Amino acid sequence: MSKNDNPVLRILKLPPLPTEPLLRSTLQRIITDAKTVRDNPSPTARSLALNRAQGELKNILDNIETIPQAERKLIKDIAQTWQKALLELTAEVGQVTITEPVKNPYTIGDPVVGKQFAGREDIIRQLQEYWLLTNNPQSIVLYGHRRMGKTSILLNIANLLGAKVKLAYINLLRVGSNPQGVGEVLIAITDAVAKEVNLEPPADRDLLNLPYRNFERYLNRVIDNLDGSLIVALDEFEKIETLIANEKIPPDFMGFLRGMVQMNPKLAFALAGLHTLDEMTEDYFHPFFASIIPIRVGFLTLGATRQILANPGDEDFLLDYEPEALDRIYELTHGQPYLVQLAGFLLVRRYNELTFETGRPQKNIFTIKDVEAVIDNPDFYSHGRYYFTGVWDQAAQGAKGQQQILTALAPHEEEGLTLAALSDATGIDTASLQTALDTLDRHDVVKENDNRWQIAVELLRRWLLLG
Repeated sequence: MSKNDNPVLRILKLPPLPTEPLLRSTLQRIITDAKTVRDNPSPTARSLALNRAQGELKNILDNIETIPQAERKLIKDIAQTWQKALLELTAEVGQVTITEPVKNPYTIGDPVVGKQFAGREDIIRQLQEYWLLTNNPQSIVLYGHRRMGKTSILLNIANLLGAKVKLAYINLLRVGSNPQGVGEVLIAITDAVAKEVNLEPPADRDLLNLPYRNFERYLNRVIDNLDGSLIVALDEFEKIETLIANEKIPPDFMGFLRGMVQMNPKLAFALAGLHTLDEMTEDYFHPFFASIIPIRVGFLTLGATRQILANPGDEDFLLDYEPEALDRIYELTHGQPYLVQLAGFLLVRRYNELTFETGRPQKNIFTIKDVEAVIDNPDFYSHGRYYFTGVWDQAAQGAKGQQQILTALAPHEEEGLTLAALSDATGIDTASLQTALDTLDRHDVVKENDNRWQIAVELLRRWLLLG
């Protein structure tokens, strides 16, 4: 077969199709996989892309009656042509043979960086706009539940800002619960800044003895030596409130940081935590209110969920998913990043155990049956407790009645409950109930559909039923 007769090239030369968005995205995925089959030197990557494209085409043809009549014949003819073209390549590409346990590419618990990071393009674009496309960077707060990917966003955006924008990342949980005053917090910040700008930080004793003055002098020297701007990223920023409440650092700390921003137009702060600043309980967060932009970190889209699972950043990943299995994981997790990674991790672990420990060879492609087997295993809820308990514990804070609402909603999978039914079930008056629901909705715990409230993540609902 000459290069010009290659069936994959025939697919790639087809013009764009003016059809509905969902089908258009499916066709685009098929074209992307066809490019992988054509161009990728890895036999594994080519084989998996070929299987994936064939599965997508089968799904189109199985559901051809759902396509509008005006386009149905055209779509059917094209899908059958593509299916035949890809079938011609099956023998050429070959099948993947797995002879040893598959390396698990999924990350649970730790931030996701590099090729494994996907699905936050909108937030990345926002941050680039606020920090790259201006001479005066904007301070922001990333908020969302634990395990939603806030840390991953900060660590990955640091590699996308170019040479002129420096991002110094500090996880405030590492400061500890009993620091030697505000100086120890400022030591953590200056150490992170020094690592990025290659400018020796003040001596620890100087920051402990005269913290504000020495920190200000150091930061001014940093700014003077920068060709661009500096972003100081404070992860788990609620720790500041705890330290102030325990009288470990002074109440004017946030006001001091705000003053530093006002004096240095090249400086901005990125705060990451569970809340927006207006949800914080104390007045000492007010100095930042007018000048900081909140950015919600919520669920991944279906497309991003598919990308993370099917392309986990490793070209030698030897396993694949049926499209229906990918969709089922999304239905169960609602795109919650930690749970998505956990599902992939446990699927690979199960495959290795069955194939190499119990001697029961498995197919190289995950099905809905495999997904259900992993989800039904108590290990899933044991591993996922960090997310589940995090949601439950946060529901005990702020507006009253949040936990009662979750308990009342848990037995209702698809139908949910109306506001009136929730009020009857919880004994909470309508006004207070609406306030609590708004808080849960803002934190991606519940959702409203046709005036009925449901728990947003099916796996959280099941965990609540386990008691």
